[in-house]
Amino acid sequence: MFPIQQGVHLRIMLQEEALPRLFLPYIIDRKDSYGCDTRFRRRDSVAQSPGRKRVIVEFSSPNLASDFQGKHLRSTVQGDFIARLHEATGWDVIRMNYLNDWGKSIALLGVGWERFGAQAVFDANPIGHLTEVHQRINALFEPELAASRKARSDALHGRTPENGKTQAQIESEGLFAERDNFLKRMEGGEEKALAFQKYVRDVSIKDYAALYRRLGIHFDDYSGESCISPDTMTEIEEMVKSKGLCEERDGQLIVELKKYKLNYGKIRDRSGSRTYLLRDLAAVLERLRKYAFDKMIYVVAADHKVQFSQVTKIFELLDMSHVASKLQHVFFNETSKMVEEFGEGHCTLDAILARCTDATREALKLNQEKAATMGDTEETVASVGVSAIKAQELSARRAREQVFDVSHMVSFESGTGPTLRWWYSMLSDAVSSRPNLDEISDEDWGSMESDSVFNLLRLLAQWPNVVQSVCKELDPTLITGYLEKVTMELSEFVKEDIGSKKPTEAQIMLFEAVRVVFGSGLGLLGILPGLP
Repeated sequence: MFPIQQGVHLRIMLQEEALPRLFLPYIIDRKDSYGCDTRFRRRDSVAQSPGRKRVIVEFSSPNLASDFQGKHLRSTVQGDFIARLHEATGWDVIRMNYLNDWGKSIALLGVGWERFGAQAVFDANPIGHLTEVHQRINALFEPELAASRKARSDALHGRTPENGKTQAQIESEGLFAERDNFLKRMEGGEEKALAFQKYVRDVSIKDYAALYRRLGIHFDDYSGESCISPDTMTEIEEMVKSKGLCEERDGQLIVELKKYKLNYGKIRDRSGSRTYLLRDLAAVLERLRKYAFDKMIYVVAADHKVQFSQVTKIFELLDMSHVASKLQHVFFNETSKMVEEFGEGHCTLDAILARCTDATREALKLNQEKAATMGDTEETVASVGVSAIKAQELSARRAREQVFDVSHMVSFESGTGPTLRWWYSMLSDAVSSRPNLDEISDEDWGSMESDSVFNLLRLLAQWPNVVQSVCKELDPTLITGYLEKVTMELSEFVKEDIGSKKPTEAQIMLFEAVRVVFGSGLGLLGILPGLP
């Protein structure tokens, strides 16, 4: 072994047979820190306050009393992965769930509650009854919403409205008017309206927190639209006005962003209510003041891409590029048929978990030998079911539509959650009586000179580069693809080098090194057994 200088690099040449003796102890000693470099996640103590860099990861963000859509599941799993990745590489991570707990959707639910709500039914099944109320009021509202869209289309194409009413006229009547009135009651601080909104929020958080725990996911901050201070929204509105960015159009207060290919952003709507965009702008300021974050990542579907681009652009126009540069939108294809598969009003996170658990139980019955390796308790069944969900979501490219294929996700095909979990269990069993490195004989090390060994060692050596690439791209498929390659090479090693023989002590050390790296990858994906 000797070094050769090549420019800024120092190349080290060594005989292949020496590689296992040097490399396996290196991995095993570092355990799950191997490949996860935390040195570059610290602040510059001269330029700013010292310590770890802080990132807010906003993800999941479901609509209250509504279906848990495919895009919410993708956001939940992808966001948890991004949070785990930053945690593993030394960031101070704030996991935030920004709930849709204010605005017109909650106001419409309030109108529905006043028509259809029953306290006794709610007390017995809060989430179920709220979902029922949501379905009933939305069924009544849908024809009015369709008429509004039609009137807008007629106006854009110069057609005379069929019923003689403009979009503005339609939206000033019926359930539109009742909804807007309920929202004004909320914004005006009416006790009854606010009590309803708070009750919906509180019972929803309690329900979701329990379901997220089953997924092995937690949040540090259950924020939401209702948490944004009116004073901060007024501050943002005044800032936008003072910069001359606002104009009134069709009874709305807007920021024209057409020259940036972002159409226009609404600050206030026709009813005078504050919009989602205004709340998002105010939320950035409040989070910056509360958490002093270095980066904030929104893990939200692509159908919100324009809105997040508007947020960034408006901060730039407010001469706050230092804030805009901290914001990042990680988006994915919002298309999913998950709601259709479960049925509208029945696509809840609880139903998703229950279906995957049931399917996993049946899959394990058909693969009893593998089930015995992982354990056949109900806790294991539920855990493997969660792994199945996460592996399918994290192995799919974000640009593609969601594929919610339960039969495939719970199978033992290559790359699925059950398969990855089975391999980890096999590795754990193989190293249950791991020897000390200094007790391994030269003869044992001699069993480590095959092509399959060196193929595995090459893969293990790539792990730090894989993590580095993942940190740059925030792409979990780089990990799922890597782990699938490891299982393929591991299968070849077992077949060619071990067969029916008892593994040598050196081969057991190789299993341990693979288990360390494999476990790190599963940990980043959130599918390692026993993870919080």
